[in-house]
Amino acid sequence: MKDSLALRAVDATHRELEAEYIAANPKSAASFVAAKDSGIAGGTNRASVFYPPFPLTFVDAEAATVETADGQRLTDLLGNFTAGLFGFSPEPVQEAVRDAMARGHALGGGPNLHEAEVARRLTERFPSMELIRFTMTGTEANTYAINTALAVTGRGKILVYDGAYHGAWIHGGVAAGPLDTPYAKLTVPYGDADLIVRTIEENAEDLAAFILEPVMVNPTTYLKRVAPVAYLQRIREACSAAGCALIFDEVMTSRLSPGGAQTLVGVTPDMTTIGKYFGGGLPFGAFGGSRAWMARHDPLHPQTINSGGTFNQNALSMAAAKAVLDELWSPAQCAAHNARGDALRESINQLARQHGAPLQACGTGSLITLIWQREAVVGDINDETETHLLAISTHPAVRQLPAIFWFDMLLRHNFLAGSPRLNYLTLPTQLTDDDFQRFLSALSDFLTRHRDMLKLLAEEME
Repeated sequence: MKDSLALRAVDATHRELEAEYIAANPKSAASFVAAKDSGIAGGTNRASVFYPPFPLTFVDAEAATVETADGQRLTDLLGNFTAGLFGFSPEPVQEAVRDAMARGHALGGGPNLHEAEVARRLTERFPSMELIRFTMTGTEANTYAINTALAVTGRGKILVYDGAYHGAWIHGGVAAGPLDTPYAKLTVPYGDADLIVRTIEENAEDLAAFILEPVMVNPTTYLKRVAPVAYLQRIREACSAAGCALIFDEVMTSRLSPGGAQTLVGVTPDMTTIGKYFGGGLPFGAFGGSRAWMARHDPLHPQTINSGGTFNQNALSMAAAKAVLDELWSPAQCAAHNARGDALRESINQLARQHGAPLQACGTGSLITLIWQREAVVGDINDETETHLLAISTHPAVRQLPAIFWFDMLLRHNFLAGSPRLNYLTLPTQLTDDDFQRFLSALSDFLTRHRDMLKLLAEEME
């Protein structure tokens, strides 16, 4: 689209905001250079969320407010991609960790008093988890779950969505890279139930597992809108008939209800993986499933898988997880927070309609993604829907708008609104009603100030 007036306007605005960002953050820039000079490859240990020209460096934080190296105080709407659900250093977690540290946090690497209680509470919440094992990250949890399916079935292939992300080294299709675990992957697009079921049936003898997030998946966008019941149920039935494991990756989506997205749709997988926020800021992951799939993790089983990890049930993370379950994430707290997220999402959409802007907020509960287009991302869906396609615009300006919005919210309104790659808002519980109102006011200001640019884009996408 070389002759796109919208793209020209977006490019110019992006350059202006990036230059302003560079001028406003010299200490973050210096910190990035120092990281490179120190020997850190590329200056970052988290390349998956890196953004140019350099990332912000944070020096202090409390609740839902973070301070940058250059002294700016930001209200955090990102929540560390769901890991920071309870804000920064919640007091119940601090107290639990201090107590565990005072008692000898490693405890010789053996069992501790917290792990059984955490396991009991989680297996009560998630209907698919009869037995559970802890890990350090969601990536590890997904790896263990996939490897469990491979071992139990004796088969060699797994099925994933195109564009799927299941952790640092597990991607699907176009998202896969040279560092991916070399699983024998079959890849299918999200949304075509007939194709997916046919793929499962045709590969039944070799297929060990289908791992998926129970939400809508696109190779370029985190939608996090829960998929239709009938669609997931048909996949459930196909996996049962083929004897392969259906694994729900709920590392992110488990926050959408007390029992995860699976309880919202009433579809129970064979195994579930969770992680991120349950540690209250400390490393945490877990995978679990029915006894039929998990029994071989027993070290006394005649065909034991003999899984383990030095820090998998470390006392600090277990104490933190118990504090989270005790004080920060009861079923009532979970339901209330997601209801607030639903209300904010509707307010964003109402504001976009009032401005006639090419913008919509998609998602479920406290997980919201801003999509810069008027056209519906997905058509009307009811429980009978088994096949549906997503309509994400391919206009190049749409790909740059998340960066423009992120820079604008940062520089003009002191909000950390997702990332420059994706305006993915994973709302922390520490956000107040006043924070939400300030964000809506900031959004209205953005839509007004950039009205002409957004109008050009809307016209070109019609």
